[in-house]
Amino acid sequence: MNREEVTELEARSKEAVISCPVFLASSILGKRWTILVLQALMTPSAIEGLRFNEIHKTLDWISAKVLSGRLKELVTEGLVTREVNTEVTPPSVTYTLTEKGHDLQGVLTLMQEWGKKHGGSETKECLGPGFENCEGCTKKSESALP
Repeated sequence: MNREEVTELEARSKEAVISCPVFLASSILGKRWTILVLQALMTPSAIEGLRFNEIHKTLDWISAKVLSGRLKELVTEGLVTREVNTEVTPPSVTYTLTEKGHDLQGVLTLMQEWGKKHGGSETKECLGPGFENCEGCTKKSESALP
């Protein structure tokens, strides 16, 4: 990078950076565990929605507090819907991906391909729902959601 290019980068305003599409995507997806939560909601079993405990059981190494926070953020960003069914006792809450959330499937697939190409190691251990497309997984699902 030459001096002129460096000066141009330094001259970017905060508003220009914040409105950048790459910055927007990274600010949503860049938080710890967010991608794994999205992947859990992309599994075929999640079509009708998943309850908090079902998601937490899948991602049991994430604390309930952090998972709750990520789900709230994803709802706020419009990637996930939170539906409360008050017709049952106790009320049931389910989380499902919105169309905007489903649009990330291609992005996550490209990230997986990039990771494999640039040094990501493949595991022989099945990492569970959301990772069925990993070559090391022995529990291949029918297919990921569109």
